[in-house]
Amino acid sequence: MCANDKIRMKSKDNTTMKKGFIILLLAFAASTSQAQQLKKTSRFEVEIDPIAYGLQGYSLHGIYVNKRLRTDLGAFGIKQPEGYGGNKGFQVTTHGWGLKLNYLLNEKETWFGGVGTGYAVNSIERKETSETHSQKVVSVGVHIGYRWFAFKSKDSALKNLYLAPWCSVDYNNPLEKVSFNDATYKQQTISFFPTVHIGYTFQ
Repeated sequence: MCANDKIRMKSKDNTTMKKGFIILLLAFAASTSQAQQLKKTSRFEVEIDPIAYGLQGYSLHGIYVNKRLRTDLGAFGIKQPEGYGGNKGFQVTTHGWGLKLNYLLNEKETWFGGVGTGYAVNSIERKETSETHSQKVVSVGVHIGYRWFAFKSKDSALKNLYLAPWCSVDYNNPLEKVSFNDATYKQQTISFFPTVHIGYTFQ
């Protein structure tokens, strides 16, 4: 192999290395840009329902936001007020989880609406006899709400805190019937659920 051939091969290797280096740089720049864009358009939020805690229960929701689409996965428990749902003489304690998809309807990220589904287990006690049965319920529904950022003008962590009053209309499907010796418990087929959440967005 002559010296000129060696020079040409070395030049070709250098060109290949330069091309590979440029491709790596472009790939890194593209991934960095994509990561920065994702950081701008996506975030996590957390919410609780203080009414649930006031009714001897609990509530915790983890929310992933991508642009205007919010995916909400929550767990909850509540001791229902006697007679809630039209069943007097019963004490009902509910535990369950829910999945909601909603969309931020305006640029200020205040109004939102969407659909949801849930799975709950009711522990139903007939108060006069202490007879207790459990019932599993699957629900689907639609909801609408509003997020109020009371401290948005503040330059502090409080600017990401918000209140979210919302309500849903749900179709409830019990997976088994519940019968007592001296009374009948009937699960509402259509229910209206209003509440207020306290939330925080991590931006």
